Amino acid sequence: MTIWNELSSHEKLAGLPAAIKRTVSSGGYRYSFVHDDVEIDDPSVDVTGRFFVSPREYGFSIRGFQGGKTAWVRDFDNGSMLVVNAEGLSHVLSSKVPSRILFVAADGSVLQDTGSLPRLQPRTADRVSVRLTINATFDLNGESPEVARHLLMRMVDHAILAGPMTGESRASLIEHSFEASAVFSDENTGYGNTDFSKLLDV
Repeated sequence: MTIWNELSSHEKLAGLPAAIKRTVSSGGYRYSFVHDDVEIDDPSVDVTGRFFVSPREYGFSIRGFQGGKTAWVRDFDNGSMLVVNAEGLSHVLSSKVPSRILFVAADGSVLQDTGSLPRLQPRTADRVSVRLTINATFDLNGESPEVARHLLMRMVDHAILAGPMTGESRASLIEHSFEASAVFSDENTGYGNTDFSKLLDV
């Protein structure tokens, strides 16, 4: 097992919170901590998990280790969390490459290393386009035909964005757009035919 020994020992402060050990898969787990009421397991991204940030934002500081390695480190009651680059050698991180997160026990043994986890190969989407024509009849109740047009489009849009019911299908929507819409009276007189492909492309 890899050992991380600091070049200069740091005495842990009393009363530090313990990192949380979370099971993420059968036999797998990750350590996390709470920051501003949000549980964090990757200190190189913000609380939304979308944007790169410096671990300094979460109270981490830079320390040196044997072998010339450096890391962002924060101590906890049950160990220390380290954030390093993908190669596991430096505290210099990149927003383009996922950081490597380690959790190290007091004796220097590594309890977690995200760099040792198998990386899933990206799956190529099996795409298909579906074109659906809908005819709907409205009682206008004094409203204009254009109101009926916009109402139907909003109803369809909401239904599409809601997605399938849980467990109904593994298929997932990638994108959708409205190509055109037309309104006709009972006498089949056209009120208009507008191309919405550029206006309402989602």
